Amino acid sequence: MDTDPTPETPLLSNVAFDDLEVGRRYGPYTERVGARLADSLRERIGEPSSGTVAPPAVFPVLFLKALRRAMGGIPSGSILAKQELEFYAPVRVDSDVEVSAWVGEKYVRRDRPYAVIEFDVRRDDGELALTGRKVIVWPEAER
Repeated sequence: MDTDPTPETPLLSNVAFDDLEVGRRYGPYTERVGARLADSLRERIGEPSSGTVAPPAVFPVLFLKALRRAMGGIPSGSILAKQELEFYAPVRVDSDVEVSAWVGEKYVRRDRPYAVIEFDVRRDDGELALTGRKVIVWPEAER
């Protein structure tokens, strides 16, 4: 089943850049790597294909779910500037993973606030499956 386990979490938030704490960890959050999600991201859009291992495109979705849970929603008005993924071990479809997130860094460049949000994903046996980071241009409204 690929339903959102946290329907009460808002889609968007207004977390202020100044309120981000470097090093603060969020989670771990348990997420299900369901067949419907994995199969929909395995091949071309609109052409689902079944498989037993989660394709790489599943992980940005898991990161967004963790970010949403950590920040009380995706920061409204934010822009994804860069994303990096490092794969260590495959994740089986229809298994649970634990996703943790933390603020790795924050800085201002050309008068724009940036936050580096880091993630890791652990399989249900505890093995590290993936690490990643998103560089986000943070909304300026609350600065």
